[in-house]
Amino acid sequence: MIKIQMIGIDHSRATVAERELFSMTKAKQKELMEAVIRQQGVDGCVLLSTCNRTELYVSLETELDLYSLVCHVREIPKADQSHLKTLFCNRSGDEAVRHLFLLTGGLKSRIIGEDQILTQVREALEYARLCDVADTVLKTLFRMAVTIGKKIKTQVAIPKGNTSAIAAALCQLEEQGYCFEGQECLVIGNGEMGRLTARAFQERGANVTVTVRQYHSGEVKIPEGCERIHYGERYIKIPECRYVVSATASPNLTLEKDGIQGLPHGHKMTFIDLAVPRDIDPEISDLEQAEVFNIDDFQTGAGVSEAQKVQIAVAQKLVEEEVAEFTSWYECKDMIPEIRELGTLAAQDVSWRMGKTFHEMNLSPETCHQLADAVEQTAAKVFQKMLFGVRDYADTDVMRECLDALEQVWEKE
Repeated sequence: MIKIQMIGIDHSRATVAERELFSMTKAKQKELMEAVIRQQGVDGCVLLSTCNRTELYVSLETELDLYSLVCHVREIPKADQSHLKTLFCNRSGDEAVRHLFLLTGGLKSRIIGEDQILTQVREALEYARLCDVADTVLKTLFRMAVTIGKKIKTQVAIPKGNTSAIAAALCQLEEQGYCFEGQECLVIGNGEMGRLTARAFQERGANVTVTVRQYHSGEVKIPEGCERIHYGERYIKIPECRYVVSATASPNLTLEKDGIQGLPHGHKMTFIDLAVPRDIDPEISDLEQAEVFNIDDFQTGAGVSEAQKVQIAVAQKLVEEEVAEFTSWYECKDMIPEIRELGTLAAQDVSWRMGKTFHEMNLSPETCHQLADAVEQTAAKVFQKMLFGVRDYADTDVMRECLDALEQVWEKE
């Protein structure tokens, strides 16, 4: 049985207000993963944290109360924990593996087939490795998740509409009669989502200004054609803008009601908050001629088209194949040291048998040693490749019998 446990909260069960309770800065992510890795029987963990979900994957011997650890790190009051627990999903074994593969393939996102999740899964693994908390099992699992995500992206023609949160938001607003051509737009945040937002408004003919925190630095990249202002000047720019979008990873509000109240403006202003935790004070909507949208106000009720259903079935088949491959790897992972040892023994045997031939070639002792080393290294790689290949296709019990038989061969030698 695959000993992987996963706990998570996402957009399908929780509102943005509920999800932001469990959103985490990089420092908090590290704190949680280090708290998990200290638990008895835990071999590794990886935390996936995005605006739509927070999911913790753990490789362990026996199941743990991961929810309590999450609540402890996020300082959730005891009185609230019981209610909030119902918002979490718990998965283990191949169910957890399948969920991650479907997720990375864009099949569990708000927008079917969206691309950002693939990068987010890859970055989650990289950060866990940087924190030195990911074991071989989770490294393999997440690498295979990225592989299946790429395979689905390149091999499955899932009909796509809007493949980003901001594209879906602007499309929905256009359907409601909003116009962007020639309008002034301020984008707060110049990360990946900020750049996507700026380009989306540009494509619709808006004049876009992006905030940066290193205003005088050439290292900050913003989309070509956008103006830039220092983050500290955002309130000065807002009265000129018809649209203001915030998409940062900040744990604090980027726009507060007190900062907006009293600003001179003679037109309607639309604020769009794409962050979790939220960047924009919801109370700004109480101000005259101001409205506030958050990420949960978009992408809902879109449904799945018949054409998408057909391709999703194709993608799911690929996922099942990948789940089976991971299961096979997992069940045989304990054989890896044995395979490598047998490869070394076989290589040493080949090198010893070739020794006489080398000497008969009247080569110098130094050359003989070099040839013997080269042959031994090559033979080890070839033999291990053969055994790993058999492991990937043979029944687990058959593979173990093969390894036992080979061990007996070398013992007789």
